[in-house]
This record gives sequence, structure tokens and C-alpha cells, in this order.
Amino acid sequence: QIPLEKKFGFVRIGLVYVISGLGGNLLCVLFLHSIIYVGASGAIFGLLGVMLSELLTNWKMHTHKFDEMLILVVIIVLDLALGTFPFGSNFSNIGGFTSGFLLGFVILTRRQHHWLNLNKSNTSQKQESYQYALRIISFVLLSVGLVGGGVLFFKGVDLNDYCSWCHYITCAPPSCKPGYISCEDYQIENKLNVTCLNNGRSGIFSLSNRNPDEQAEELCYRLCGK
Repeated sequence: QIPLEKKFGFVRIGLVYVISGLGGNLLCVLFLHSIIYVGASGAIFGLLGVMLSELLTNWKMHTHKFDEMLILVVIIVLDLALGTFPFGSNFSNIGGFTSGFLLGFVILTRRQHHWLNLNKSNTSQKQESYQYALRIISFVLLSVGLVGGGVLFFKGVDLNDYCSWCHYITCAPPSCKPGYISCEDYQIENKLNVTCLNNGRSGIFSLSNRNPDEQAEELCYRLCGK
């Protein structure tokens, strides 16, 4: 990220970091309402996203285009694979990456060189039409995504209700194999709070005279839809 700071300044790169972190956490909470995740993975993925969009929108100005593209793609794929393991959330990674990717087209566009005559002795700089188009489209998509996600969050919408397979994005075998469920629970007085780690659904239940462990297992199956 240091080369980007040298080109565009720490203010713009810092803005990418903050907005990407917001986008990552927003997508994460829309899928995982009751599971607490901490970390800067969304913001870091935002920096990867902005590096990719900066490369694409300023393609003519990079000397090692395909090498840079290959390195970025490999890093992104490997990091997404690691996000499927326990204690990671690809929802945060994807939200941060998408936010940074779109924001890069908005604030990191550079003017392209143009030759004024055949002997290439004089040059001028201007933005291409495709750069303007990408900037407008990206700004609209980013704004709609952040504002729409905020509205859904305050309304308490659970995106798992609209995407039954999306939990596979952030889990790996054996936690994703059919029939496998996992929950976490804790007891407060006579109340039991149970959260299904497969889909993020949670509930608070009153304890009966039965064995608490058996009751927690039954509630886990109920929340996980088994």
C-alpha cells in the first residue's frame, strides 16, 4: 500500500481504509447478527480492492500490468480461502473488498498521457471517457450499497432469509458438510441465549427443569433449521 500512498496521499488511502472497514462490517452484520467479529480484515481487503481498481482504471500508466494483476489475484484468492476457516468472516472480506474496489474508481483515477504529434515530442494529459463512466457508476453503486445496507441493518433484516446458501461463503469443511451444525450458548439466570454459527440466527429461551445441555442442543437444531 506504500506506493499508493506516494501516488495519491495518505488522506485518500486513509479514506479508502475507513470506508472499506465500514462496508465490510455492514455486510458482515447483515448476515451474522449475533456473532461478534473483530479485526481489520474488511479494511485490509478494501486496500486490495482499491489496488485492483487503480490498476484497471490507470491501465496505460502501469509498466508491469499483467504481473501486478496476477499477484493481486493470487493474494485475493488465497486470503478468501483463509476466510472460510474458523474465526474468520468472508462476509467482512467481501464487503470491504467491494467497497474499496468501487471507491478506487471514484478517487484514484489519474489522467492518461496522449501524444500530440507523430514524433511523440509533445504530450498532454486528460481523463478518458471510460474513466468518467467508471467513476459515476462506481459512485452510484457504492452509495446505494452503503445507504441500502444501513437501512436494512436498522430494520433488522437478516439476509440469510433471502439467501439460503450464502453461509457457505464463510465456512469450510467439516462445518459446511450436510447435517453438521454448530452453536454457541451462554446462560444468564434462567435464560439461555443460543446462536447458530451456521446461519447467524439466535434466540433467548427460558430454561425448564430438563438438562440444560440437552435443551441447548435441541434449541440449536431448531435455530439451524435441522
